Amino acid sequence: MGFSGSIVGHDKQEVLEEALMREAIDQGAGDIAEAIAGADLIVLAMEADQVVRILPTVLRTGAEGAIVTDTTGAKSTLLKLAAEVNDARAAFIGGHPLAGSQRQGIGNAHPELFSSAYWLITPTDETQEEQLGALKWWIRTLGAFPIVIEADTHDRVMAATTHMPLIFALTLTDWLAKYSREIPLAQKLATGHFQSMTAMSALPLAAWESVLAANREHTREALESFCRHFEEIIALFNDGKLEEVWQRAYSFQRKLARERPGDWDSQSELTVIVSDRPGTLARIAGLLAEHGINIRDIGVLHSRERHGGVLRVTLESQSDARSAIQILKQHGYTAMHRN
Repeated sequence: MGFSGSIVGHDKQEVLEEALMREAIDQGAGDIAEAIAGADLIVLAMEADQVVRILPTVLRTGAEGAIVTDTTGAKSTLLKLAAEVNDARAAFIGGHPLAGSQRQGIGNAHPELFSSAYWLITPTDETQEEQLGALKWWIRTLGAFPIVIEADTHDRVMAATTHMPLIFALTLTDWLAKYSREIPLAQKLATGHFQSMTAMSALPLAAWESVLAANREHTREALESFCRHFEEIIALFNDGKLEEVWQRAYSFQRKLARERPGDWDSQSELTVIVSDRPGTLARIAGLLAEHGINIRDIGVLHSRERHGGVLRVTLESQSDARSAIQILKQHGYTAMHRN
């Protein structure tokens, strides 16, 4: 992103070679002490259990006043661990970018990965304002929105919005696998919504095991709360009284995409109906770029194999959204404000 300083990477040798070839780093280091020597910012982009293992050493051997942050989905354990390092030279500020995909490794890295993403940071009362400001600057440089949040609140929210859905995906997929033994056709017809709801179960266990362990208590509490709520839903379903629940869920679902950081608002979001053809996303992006309209975020809302689906496109402003609708309609696309 045009950074003028030196970026040092530490990883397996084959990863460092790929990173150097792609110019993601300026130099590689096979030793962690060598990698962090003199660094102003140290980013521990690894699994939660690995961060736990090396964080005390990094805090003790990092440069005086250096900022150490991470990218894991559980924060309270790490902040407690960092507070116990009495002879720390560097300062730890927990971090968690809400971005990524099912594809792992540097081969799937992308310079726009963090564009328009939330990046949660969990400072403590000991965090210096200058250090917090510097970390926010770096996050904004990557195109993300830094959001300060208390560590325990972060872990409770992640348990409810990320870790529980993962367990749901595993459970639903495992249940259908058993159900399919009785009705094999169920497996063949489990497309569309089912695949969207259970896609997280396709992630390797290593990607989630350590963070679930680190946030086990909050996730357990969320699951128990959900189980109680689910019993209520079953009772309403048995009585044919789901309308009230449907209305509450419908109202809340409409709000989800409207809660945006910065100057985002719901009127800058579009839905675009597309066909399943190679290059469709590129064509849409190209059409808007030709007219000076920048896409802040784009994603698939619904899809059907070989039949296309519905895209969510977030733009810079309401006026850009109005212009985009006209441009896309002129080129045969069905586009509208996302209401």
